[in-house]
Amino acid sequence: MSTMLNLSKLMDTESGYLSALSVAHQDRQVLSRAREEIRDTLRDAFNNSSSFVAKVELRDSRVSASPLQLQLPTPKFRIQGSFAYHTPNDCQYPPKQQIDQDDGVFLPLSFVTSKGRDRPAIASSAYFLLVERALEPLCERRRWILNPKKKKGSCVRVQLSDRLHIDLPLYAVRDSAFEQMIEFSALNSVQKALIRDAVELDERVYRDLAEAGIVLAHRDEQWIQSDPRRIERWFDAAVNLYGPVIRDLSRAVKGLRDAKFNDDLTSICIMASVVRAVESSSQIDPKRFDVALAEITNEMARRIEEPVKNPAFPNDPSKNLCAGWDPEFRAQVKDLFLEASSHLDRAMNGTYNKAIAISHARDAFGNRVPDREDLIVLGSASANIRKQEPDPQPKPLVPRTRSG
Repeated sequence: MSTMLNLSKLMDTESGYLSALSVAHQDRQVLSRAREEIRDTLRDAFNNSSSFVAKVELRDSRVSASPLQLQLPTPKFRIQGSFAYHTPNDCQYPPKQQIDQDDGVFLPLSFVTSKGRDRPAIASSAYFLLVERALEPLCERRRWILNPKKKKGSCVRVQLSDRLHIDLPLYAVRDSAFEQMIEFSALNSVQKALIRDAVELDERVYRDLAEAGIVLAHRDEQWIQSDPRRIERWFDAAVNLYGPVIRDLSRAVKGLRDAKFNDDLTSICIMASVVRAVESSSQIDPKRFDVALAEITNEMARRIEEPVKNPAFPNDPSKNLCAGWDPEFRAQVKDLFLEASSHLDRAMNGTYNKAIAISHARDAFGNRVPDREDLIVLGSASANIRKQEPDPQPKPLVPRTRSG
């Protein structure tokens, strides 16, 4: 697409807007160190569970009559969420906004049948209790905050600072599925031992676990079906089909949300809306991220009245990502996308003045768009016009005159 100015470098990764959104190396290091401390603490705690949870607390009362001996194995872990999708952004307005890393805790547990339903023998409340009691001394020593404000129903939160936190969703995995995948994945005893001893859940084991063999502990609903791989598989498929631009567009729109809106517009909803917009748009030029961003936000605004399906439950309207939106909120989301598209289009096509173009781009996506005129170049149409030699004009006729 021809435009007066080309803002791709201004909006893209290396030095532009996406670069400004990136999580700093120092923050990644803090998260990584904290994550390993938390993992080590929990591994020790599950190996000594009686020090944190009494046996009477550990068993689910609804399956207490089961003859199975309940012995807690060592948990394994798996990074999830934006760090797994490669779409994390820096936070713009801490402490309200924070960099969030999800680290799933996976516990291979015996499942038993109770009232016609398969459920883990461990009580979900005991799972939370053990994790929280184990982490309390660590958090006190490191001056972290355990479960700041209201406890989340689906995870344990460790707040590291006013900018960073780690969420720990707690999963139970059917023993047979877990063991079967270890046997299937491990080609020899050495490899099998490595998988058993690893802290991180092996990629092959994780990928091949039976879907029915994973449940999530919930504070209010005990155990719920929740397979984190559904979103990962869906997003990976979209990236494989349309390219890494899916990640870049998702990060850009998440940055827009952080700059100009609120967290009621979830990141998963943004990702699903971006993928849907890309599916219905014309082919994206990978060299013109600015044009792609303007087109996609415009398409997201155009389709705002349509339900945003949950990629993990595409056939269940009750789980749509826009469930609960009232007309006013929907109109606000539409205006957010439409204004971003309109301002960015003005930046590309409304002026040759680079300073004015940057002002329009910041009106579109906020002040993390850098004030870098050197990242803007003439668009192909304007450059071609400037290169053209002017057409020769005919010389004016000079009328004959008679002297005297």
